[in-house]
Parts: sequence; C-alpha cells; structure tokens
Amino acid sequence: MARGGYREGAGRKKEYNEPVKKILLGLPESVLKQLDTYASAKNLSRPKAIANLVEQASA
Repeated sequence: MARGGYREGAGRKKEYNEPVKKILLGLPESVLKQLDTYASAKNLSRPKAIANLVEQASA
C-alpha cells in the first residue's frame, strides 16, 4: 500500500500566480516596527505588506 505523495487540494495554497524568489532583507528596527504596524492594520503578512507598498510606490 502506497503512502504519502500528492493529493488534490492538499498543502499550502499559493499566494501568488508567479514564481516567488526568497530574499534576505535587513531593515532598521524603527522601519520594521512601521512595517509591522502597516501589516497589522491591513491584516497582511510582512511579505504581502512589502509587495503592497512596492505596488503603491510604482503606481
């Protein structure tokens, strides 16, 4: 009997419709606090908050 493997609908859902590149980002603590405050207010994760802010800046 086979165990494990891919199951339809299993696992974490993708947040984006394109490949995601992981990066290491260093920020001053004061900026990180501002980012966390923004993310909390918008009910976003840190990465989603950064993506949101980048989109706003480029608009």
